[in-house]
Amino acid sequence: MKLRFIHLTFLCIVICITSCVDEDTFKTDFSDLEKFELEEETYWNGSSNEGFFIDGNKTYYNTYYPDWNTWSGFIYSNVKEILNLNNNSIYSAYPSGGAEESKNYAVAHQFNKIIISFNDENGEEPRSVRLTNSTYTALSIKYGYGYAKKFGGRSGDDPDWFKLTITGISLINEVPTNQIDVFLADFRSDDNTKDFVLDKWKIIDLTSLGTVKRLEFELSSSDAGTPLYFCLDNLKGRVPY
Repeated sequence: MKLRFIHLTFLCIVICITSCVDEDTFKTDFSDLEKFELEEETYWNGSSNEGFFIDGNKTYYNTYYPDWNTWSGFIYSNVKEILNLNNNSIYSAYPSGGAEESKNYAVAHQFNKIIISFNDENGEEPRSVRLTNSTYTALSIKYGYGYAKKFGGRSGDDPDWFKLTITGISLINEVPTNQIDVFLADFRSDDNTKDFVLDKWKIIDLTSLGTVKRLEFELSSSDAGTPLYFCLDNLKGRVPY
């Protein structure tokens, strides 16, 4: 009994030391975009040509196209438009507002590669992020709009899908560490009641990516006309030091 007590005590000490070492070698970095000041129902879309914005250890890249008044990469916004397909719905998260009822969030649009890089020379170990659809994409998928097909088709049985792939890029040699697929809409089930268009902020576990230099995001769809937007908030990671 005494030996068992000693063994358990020793085990607790080891766990405690390990935990302390872990905390001592990493610092948490949390990007919720709330530091950016915006008037209500507005956004920053890169039209001032900075080419990026920084929140903590994270740089969000942006390319603005003045001829089309659009962008590739990330912007930040606090627009709330969940009912109408209009110009504002391009800048709006479908759940109406940021994750956990916050104001600001990022909206990504895909023309070129969508990238978030980590500023510390040691990179970052991404832990989690919140993702959802933009209102513009969600309503286009649900009802069809312009070149976008209504998912499921007339019968509701077409196996349509809309997916975001997140790739971690390593510090050394810049090779992929791993990929995570997130379905933002999925109509592939034989049971149509399981079809969905993501309308909430979904938390995504990023720990399988390991310690990386940057994250790359790629949208793909069963329909070539699907508007290539998604929204992101609360990107959390650990910075080694």
